[in-house]
Amino acid sequence: MENKLFNRLFTHSTYNLEEFTTEVLAGVLRSDQTLLDNFVNKVLKIEGRNFNVETQQSHLNIQPDMVFSNKEILCFLQSKVDSFVETAQLEKLKNALNVQSESYDVYLRYCTKQYAHKSIKGINFDQFRWEDIFLFLQTTYSSNPLVKEFLYFLEDKDMNRVEELNAGDLTAMATFSQTIKKMDACLNSVAAEFTELFDAPTIGAPKQTRERLQDLIKYEQYHMTKAPLLHGGEGEFGWSDVRICLSYHETKAHLLVWYWCGRTHSQYELFKKLFKQHQRLFENTTDFLVQDKPDWFVIAFKKPLAEFEKQPKPLQAVHNWFVEQMRTLKQFSEKTPELDWNLPR
Repeated sequence: MENKLFNRLFTHSTYNLEEFTTEVLAGVLRSDQTLLDNFVNKVLKIEGRNFNVETQQSHLNIQPDMVFSNKEILCFLQSKVDSFVETAQLEKLKNALNVQSESYDVYLRYCTKQYAHKSIKGINFDQFRWEDIFLFLQTTYSSNPLVKEFLYFLEDKDMNRVEELNAGDLTAMATFSQTIKKMDACLNSVAAEFTELFDAPTIGAPKQTRERLQDLIKYEQYHMTKAPLLHGGEGEFGWSDVRICLSYHETKAHLLVWYWCGRTHSQYELFKKLFKQHQRLFENTTDFLVQDKPDWFVIAFKKPLAEFEKQPKPLQAVHNWFVEQMRTLKQFSEKTPELDWNLPR
């Protein structure tokens, strides 16, 4: 696939794939009022004209991915690509919509890449897939230059169709168990150091292959985690943890080590503040990244797995990299006693 417009923009964007695709879709729809109205009519299955579309617009402390509205209608659309929305989140969106049902006809919509059946009662609810968006645009508006660029992007990200199971997929299963053993070897090789620095893993400890496999499917991460990282978690985003993992996304595999804290955690603001005060700890490190998202704050180390294949002893190189990054994160913990760490002293 050629490096088309949106591919180039995505390469230099700070948005993840879900955020970027949502923003681009909104921009494409805004470019043509007829296109926007037809999208609402045919994809969202809502009658009416003269719609507006907004992204990340707050409604009663809820922030849907997209909001479609006119004078009579209000619709929230929650969209995912390589993950899924929890039913509880859709219920919150439903409740926020129903509060406004005296002023609007309200609708809730849910879009995913893969099949992900949800049953939300008490509101006009429907769900569809990115494949449906692709087919709508391709069938009706493919001559539009902006739509054409967006279609290129969706196709490049495999969002134009749901892959069907074939014989080649089953053949690949023959090597799957061996791959799992190799990933176990990578994580297990640092289990002792992980336990020494952070205490025993609470998720994905050695011999807990089932836990690791569950999250491999759900989050595209094969990991070992200690949670909570900080005392005082509360609310939906009150989670905190330290994690080491093998992560894959869009066919790219990485090693990842992080400290993660959600926005409803009682120490969230202090965690962010102290990180800024102690950033110098990470100045001379490589592969370091920070993610300051609306719902969480992460300090992490990330390195492509392919770079270890060049080493004379790849497994030893992976081991050494994990240990080095874990020790750097532990130094941050030791320098910030103001935080109530759930870690060994």
